[in-house]
Amino acid sequence: MFKNRYKRFGCLLLFIFLIGKAMAQQPLTFELERVNDSLSWLCLYPKVQVNTEQKGHKNKWKTRKAIAKWKLPYPVYQLATGDINGDGKDEAIVGVIKPTRFYPQPARRLFIFKQINDKIRPMWMGSRMGGILCDFRLIEPYVRTLQATTDNKYVVADYVWDDFGLSFVRFLTEAVSHEEAVKRFVASE
Repeated sequence: MFKNRYKRFGCLLLFIFLIGKAMAQQPLTFELERVNDSLSWLCLYPKVQVNTEQKGHKNKWKTRKAIAKWKLPYPVYQLATGDINGDGKDEAIVGVIKPTRFYPQPARRLFIFKQINDKIRPMWMGSRMGGILCDFRLIEPYVRTLQATTDNKYVVADYVWDDFGLSFVRFLTEAVSHEEAVKRFVASE
């Protein structure tokens, strides 16, 4: 009888400890640390910034230590962060220039990373979008892309996160000039 009580009490304490640890986790965000043109680190930092006041001086940021890092040995042209899969945590969408196994010519690719237990893990490492990727931005929950076609026209398309990768939602423009496509690409909706 007493053994069962102690087992229940121990399980309850363990449960409270695990729930408390999960609830006490601080929000994290991704940042890019560039080493050189072809080497960057995707870093995970606490989202909350801390200021220190110094007499007669501007506020200075305390030096922060990255909680986790992921090596990106490719040229990186862009980083966007936001919640694209609806789990309440920020994901990182990284634009890299690299060849792939099936497309050996270096081109712009999208990599998506998530945070799991204070670590950076890849969600999706895309080898190709529908067209030739020129640019992207995040308008939650959409990843908006500016893509070129083989006949020198441009399209703007929205994608959303599906179970395995980005899934096409709609074209905002089809086969238009670069100027028209850029106008639509930078528009808020």
